[in-house]
Amino acid sequence: MKETKMGFIIMGCIFGVMALFINGVSISVNKFPSSLMLIAICIMCFCLSYLAPHLTAKDERAQKIKERSIYVNYFILIAVVLILMIVFNPVSSLNIDAYNLLTIMMTIYISSVFLTMVYYAKKY
Repeated sequence: MKETKMGFIIMGCIFGVMALFINGVSISVNKFPSSLMLIAICIMCFCLSYLAPHLTAKDERAQKIKERSIYVNYFILIAVVLILMIVFNPVSSLNIDAYNLLTIMMTIYISSVFLTMVYYAKKY
């Protein structure tokens, strides 16, 4: 179990450093950050390092953590879509490519799923 936690921490650090370098270069040349998904994967790895002991046991508690997290994230995704629709509406002066918009949505969704799992693992 300890090896699993340490593996996730090491992968999280690697993805974090890669995300900083790749997104830093994109931002420095005034482009949209090209690797937002690396940030989501970094957050996912750190959350999984905490969640590994909680979710490896196939018991009711682990099932409850997963169910609650997915249920709450349904509403979080609806809220994110509404906010993005308000911000990037057709009459707004802000424009963004569809690919970049989907990248933002998926980054927020992946991050929020695992962060709410951590919250419910601490709560239950």
